[in-house]
Amino acid sequence: MLEITFVLGRRQNLFFAELVQVIRDELSALGVRSSVSLDGFPAVQPGRVYALVPPHEWVTLHGGAIPPADLMARTLVICAEQPGTSYFEGNHALAALAGAVFDISPLSVAEWHRRGIAAERFMLGYTARWATPMLDTPRDVDIAFLGCASERRNRLLASYAPVLARRRCSITVGDNHRPNYAEAPGYLTGACKRDLLARTRVLLNLHVGERPYFEQLRAVEAMLSGAVLVSEHSIGTDPFAAGSDFLSGRPEALAHLAVELLENDERRRALQQSAAARLAEHPLSAAAERFAEVAAELDRAAPRPARAAWCPPETLEFPVPPPCDTTNDPEAATARRALKQLRLEGIETRRRIARLEATLLGGHRGAVEMVERTPSYAAARPRVSVLVSLFNQERHIEEALDSVAMSTFRSTEIVVVDDASEDRSGELAAAWIAAHPHAAAILLRHRWNRGLPHARNAALDFARAPFSFVLDADNVLYRHGLERLTEALDSDPSATFAYGILECFAGTGPVGLISYGSWQPELLRAKNYVDAMALLRTDRLRELRGYATDPRLHGWEDYDLWCRVAEEGGHATAVAEIVGRYRIAEHSMLRSTSQLSNAEAFSVLAERSPQLMAGVLLPR
Repeated sequence: MLEITFVLGRRQNLFFAELVQVIRDELSALGVRSSVSLDGFPAVQPGRVYALVPPHEWVTLHGGAIPPADLMARTLVICAEQPGTSYFEGNHALAALAGAVFDISPLSVAEWHRRGIAAERFMLGYTARWATPMLDTPRDVDIAFLGCASERRNRLLASYAPVLARRRCSITVGDNHRPNYAEAPGYLTGACKRDLLARTRVLLNLHVGERPYFEQLRAVEAMLSGAVLVSEHSIGTDPFAAGSDFLSGRPEALAHLAVELLENDERRRALQQSAAARLAEHPLSAAAERFAEVAAELDRAAPRPARAAWCPPETLEFPVPPPCDTTNDPEAATARRALKQLRLEGIETRRRIARLEATLLGGHRGAVEMVERTPSYAAARPRVSVLVSLFNQERHIEEALDSVAMSTFRSTEIVVVDDASEDRSGELAAAWIAAHPHAAAILLRHRWNRGLPHARNAALDFARAPFSFVLDADNVLYRHGLERLTEALDSDPSATFAYGILECFAGTGPVGLISYGSWQPELLRAKNYVDAMALLRTDRLRELRGYATDPRLHGWEDYDLWCRVAEEGGHATAVAEIVGRYRIAEHSMLRSTSQLSNAEAFSVLAERSPQLMAGVLLPR
């Protein structure tokens, strides 16, 4: 009796494990036996053939060990990778040895034929496990995106931010540098993914690179869940037709197409119904039946060697990169550290001189002075204190304050600390506060320049709300940002802070995204991936003693704070929406100085968060 054994790795992408699961469902309905082996190829038996989904990933996880030729001759492979990628090439090396080759994309099947491999299409279609009843049930997510990060995708998503900011969205940008073999907040699988798609009205499809490859599996999952697909122009969309089963457009127009669709229920319903009908014409059971036929032919035709089980050990590890300097040249690294030290000493010397001058002129008054406050400040009982650190940002401070005033979340106060600006920043902040009497706002000033962490800590001293949001004076909040972050902390009372995705922009416009990764403290051992623009519980921030003022952590104060949160077992909750705009200041002295040398700063992080940096497993 025929049995198809799917050979999977223990750390294989859940993306493919889910595909195997639905194929096995359909095989079972057809009366075909199947099994899964996580221990390599079990012993050859009468009627047993093998399947690798996809082949390159299993081989990579097992140290590059290619199965023996007699086993490959009894193996079917299902491929799902884009031509032109290293993953496709990895599949090619194995497909040439396999007994039969299938691929989910018509574009890839054509490429296999061009290379002389007689691949067949594994047509994805209707399957009960992934289907959501097509009812007019409430869908509370207007626009969603699911996919791995790439420079191109991040840039496009950033450019959509002004449009997406007016809608309820869910943007999940994953890391594809290593297999996602376990569920994580930033990698949706199984019931979590089905639930999101069932709640989504429109799903965006963006190409990872310039090749217009249509992601068949993502499209089928969305359509089966009733989400309408809005995609870049693609090739290889068969059996789905642009215009009737999904919408297609130029990348720069996709967000606007999605919004037009949201405002046209009749058009959206027509696309939904057309896609459902197309899926019904191509049930997954038909592909499974053909797969079983080929497997039976393979069993009859391929030699049946007397071979015991075969499985090389999974040898590939995915360690977090160790913290290190950015150069392998010891002399260059030493020079960079010395230059950084000189710059820091220069900054500190100027601050000491300024402090002496302020003391001589002002006597023994404190470092912080009250400058301005609104009539509404005293009586306000805010839920969020927006802490604004200000130094020489006369071009941007009003835009930053305006973004808070226009927030959909109204229970706020604004605490601005002018860190002895040398331009008109303080004057403009004072004028803004005077012009907004209904906003609860206060302006403080350092009598001499003390630096960013001191300014943030001074603002924290005056925070009266249970939550504090850190906003540097050259950045901007989207109107819904505070509302979404507050919802996240209210939903997770144990979280120390919440952060959302930020659109990076420069003078030329949007350039990418930051802060899009889920909370994974082990990644902090290598780099900081969460920006300072976050909403923190004020009492916890004070318990953590605010931001570090150690000059060796110059420019790394927020990184140090996240490390200390992880060190003490705290965690953050990530919001899958773009909540603000982060300005890239190419010529910032702080930016250039903090990036000169990493070695000393990493050593300080290790001193202050020894368990985290030693790799001790911490809760997420």
